[in-house]
Amino acid sequence: MTLYHIAVSNLQRRRKKMLFLLLGLVVGVSTVIGLLTIVGAMRLELGDRIDEFGANIVIVPRAKGAALNYGGVVVSDVTFGVERLTEADLPKIDTIKDREGINIISPKIVGAVDTGGQKALLVGVETKREFTQKPWFSLREQAGLQPGAKPGSLSLLDVPADGLVAGSAAARTLGIGAGDSITLNGQPFRVFGVLNETGGREDGVLYANLAVAQRLLGRPGEFSMIEVSAYCNFCPVEEYAAQIAAVLPNARVTPLRQAALYREETIDKFASFGFALSAVVLLVAALMVLTTMLASVGERTREIGIFRAIGFRQAHIVRIIFLEAGLVSFLGGVLGYLSGSAAAWLAGPYLAQLQGTVALRFELILPAVLLSMSLAVIASIYPALKAARLDPAEALRFI
Repeated sequence: MTLYHIAVSNLQRRRKKMLFLLLGLVVGVSTVIGLLTIVGAMRLELGDRIDEFGANIVIVPRAKGAALNYGGVVVSDVTFGVERLTEADLPKIDTIKDREGINIISPKIVGAVDTGGQKALLVGVETKREFTQKPWFSLREQAGLQPGAKPGSLSLLDVPADGLVAGSAAARTLGIGAGDSITLNGQPFRVFGVLNETGGREDGVLYANLAVAQRLLGRPGEFSMIEVSAYCNFCPVEEYAAQIAAVLPNARVTPLRQAALYREETIDKFASFGFALSAVVLLVAALMVLTTMLASVGERTREIGIFRAIGFRQAHIVRIIFLEAGLVSFLGGVLGYLSGSAAAWLAGPYLAQLQGTVALRFELILPAVLLSMSLAVIASIYPALKAARLDPAEALRFI
């Protein structure tokens, strides 16, 4: 009879204790696997939904002199040595190595316009890109609606070429509402809608179509800034900014980490709490293994004495104990992976407020088994040594 058969026989004779040990390992491993699966899904969703957090990279013209700017946009009229951003720069962004990670590229032009006695700040944008990038924008008023109808979503609407979207503060200052007409630099426009208040600088501006605004400001084909929504699930956003800066030497590229920082911090806090909880669960599992194996050794004093009397060395006894722990822990690792993955798949979308399902991470099968086996073997060291050091003569007194 080999040591393996002896270990299997011992497990079969002490099924209740081994099931108790197995349960502890399954709970510990499944907690870790479930946590890792949920956190991984949260980080992937953060990358997939970065457009919901706005731009996280801003590109503005490089200025050689002391620049006056507002929100990162250089006012070229009062600054010398300002480079230009043009339509020719947009294709260059498409050439960067990690282009597939960029969700939205939204160019815009900013300038002051005359409204017939008052100055206003005009922002020319590609409306679908801009309003998709900033989904917190919503219309308080919209022209052409039937009585009682609600304004539509800006990300799904095309603003007409002669249309404007006014920020709440700008509409209040200029005394305009949805459907009204206004003249900018002598050109008539119709107010397509008025934004709900955001509390930001967007409240004080007028939005128009990019090409129309470029012509009105006398800067055809030119941009004041380009906002980029990009996220790398496996690298910092600064890497994207560096790649863009390399292909746009005429621009200053600034990564805005705060665009997704809050959600990243939330994920990190959730992960830290989860890992702390997992450590406690694993500690409890290790204590269960230790006490179970010690009890098993205590019950087998006579058996171990017989083994030693017929020629088994201490190393053989240690190997038997480790084989028992290894066999149970291997099964515990597999079951822990399956139960942890199932728990993450079922409960993850509710616990982490995920919009999609949690994908199974098959690459965690081997780590789960190794974690379970390492935990069981380490916790079995003391019981194995205690069994190996039993005096055969003393043990045989119990026969």
